Amino acid sequence: MADTKTEPIWLPAWLTRVALASSVGYWAAAWTVSRWLTRPTPGAPERTPGDHGLCWQPLECRTEDGFRLHGWVVTPDRPRGTVVLFHGLRHNRAQTLERTLFLTGAGYRCVAFDHRAHGESTGKRSSFGYFESRDVLAVLGLVERCWPHAPKAVLGLSMGGAAVCYAASRLPRVDAVILESVYLDIARAFRTRIGADFPAWFQQLGDGVVRATERRLGLCLDDLAPVNYVSALLPAPVLFLTGTADAHASPADTQRLFDRYGGPRELVFIPDAGHRDVCAVGGERYRDQILGFLERNLTLKN
Repeated sequence: MADTKTEPIWLPAWLTRVALASSVGYWAAAWTVSRWLTRPTPGAPERTPGDHGLCWQPLECRTEDGFRLHGWVVTPDRPRGTVVLFHGLRHNRAQTLERTLFLTGAGYRCVAFDHRAHGESTGKRSSFGYFESRDVLAVLGLVERCWPHAPKAVLGLSMGGAAVCYAASRLPRVDAVILESVYLDIARAFRTRIGADFPAWFQQLGDGVVRATERRLGLCLDDLAPVNYVSALLPAPVLFLTGTADAHASPADTQRLFDRYGGPRELVFIPDAGHRDVCAVGGERYRDQILGFLERNLTLKN
């Protein structure tokens, strides 16, 4: 789901009332909202690792269904492992830069790509992480080919974390997984955004938007529930992390993800952090939790 404040481009209130007054209008409005929710977010990253004094190289790979993904790699001297970072909805790989700074400072190679229909990657629509799972598989396949003997961790942010869950049953070797601010299921994610990211009248179109989105994406939205996929990450150790003020990936929902996972796991709540500012608000506490988890689970792989 969206990780940035959405633009006020919804249907005007008077047009909404007209749309809801007829069946044709209802479905036209629902289709319009569905298109808006799954729209692409193209554009080059506004920042690069070079803006922070880091040397980096561009990367490119192709998914099994033909999308070209663009990314970068930042490699410190004598890397102790690789961390692959996946961004959230309405972002691109620049969202991972603050994390890349402290991860490379601790000696980890960092790889980040734009998901399909985001940044510089190809694609015309987003699927809230479901088909983005194929991006995860393509990127991890590239990492495995380039650095086959290095220990490897995955860090997924919001939609990126959901995509990791959806890819879980097909993941190549992964030594550790970090799931940050991941929604429990798409229905709950929609509900938490009504009145915040989405206007209140969205609820009146809810069923129609779901049906329109299912038809546009060719999937059942009941399948969009990371909680039903997370167990397939076994046997990798998983760190579940969210902010205590995150209404979209609440501590209660993250606790449910944590409880569903049967493997080695850790649970961290960052005080006062919301959905978009976990790293910034968490500061040193956030960094220590991430680096400590990697230290415990990657060092022994060397």
